[in-house]
Amino acid sequence: MFHLNFNPPLSIEKINYQQDVLFIGSCFSEHISDKLIDLKFSIESNPFGIVFNPKSIYSTLLHCLHNIEVDDLRYFERDANWFCLDAHSSFYASEKNELQRVLKNNLFHWHQKLKSADWLIITFGSAYVYEFIQTNEVVSNCHKLPSHLFSKKLITSQDIVSDYNLLIEKLQLFNPNLKFIFTVSPVKHLRDGLIENNLSKAVLIQSAHEIISKHLNCFYFPAYELVLDDLRDYRFYQSDMAHPNSQAVNYVFHKFMDVYFNEETKNITKQISEINLAFNHRAFNTKSPSHKAFKQNMVLKCKNLVSQFPFLNLTKELNYFELEA
Repeated sequence: MFHLNFNPPLSIEKINYQQDVLFIGSCFSEHISDKLIDLKFSIESNPFGIVFNPKSIYSTLLHCLHNIEVDDLRYFERDANWFCLDAHSSFYASEKNELQRVLKNNLFHWHQKLKSADWLIITFGSAYVYEFIQTNEVVSNCHKLPSHLFSKKLITSQDIVSDYNLLIEKLQLFNPNLKFIFTVSPVKHLRDGLIENNLSKAVLIQSAHEIISKHLNCFYFPAYELVLDDLRDYRFYQSDMAHPNSQAVNYVFHKFMDVYFNEETKNITKQISEINLAFNHRAFNTKSPSHKAFKQNMVLKCKNLVSQFPFLNLTKELNYFELEA
């Protein structure tokens, strides 16, 4: 056997299709949220783009909770484009007010979502933070600005736990039904150094467990352990030896489904996966009788699934299969 086949404990609380799920954190959380989007779950992910450290995740969620706009001093111009120190580099605009408008809209959208969401899944990536020396404030992204503008430090588990105890209390008052899943990304931050990366992950794991021990509505999903201790082989990493490959992501995702989905939800995901496979298939001869019969069969599958579960949105797939069916 090439791995341990570790099975995390099943959660009493389950995620289903009629719930809203929010993701925030590292790029690994984006992989998992993208898979749930493909399966037609109601998902929102990272209002300001990928963010790695707990301090910036905390700050972003506070801004969303209180619908507070980003400080004007956090914006800067480079190469005729505007960026924000509180947002990922994928957020930029040629005009400052345009970027401010986008981030403001995302903040308000998440403010509304936090009010009604059922789950908030937080993925810690690194315990190292970068402080903008001019303001002594942690940034979400350095945007490849000169290194002398920032100071780097390792935050403590005490700092993280203190922040999140406060945050969870505030969010509970705002939305009493909100539940939290904490996880640590298995992505290796090798630029910090191998020893430093392990120290960082240890801080994050300890912090996550301390947080969930204090709150009944908080849970831990062992994404880090599934890759590092269960699979435990570089065959499950990309060529950079830092990012889990698609096989590892799929493995973790199926464990996530085992933990948080009931049998009905798993059955729906299986049927939608079959529809997705058919939707992405491109036939050699789209005019053939066999292909038309195939599409007619998929139309029936989509309609039957929607009739059983009206909350599913298969409009795009139905429109495609009905074309020339």
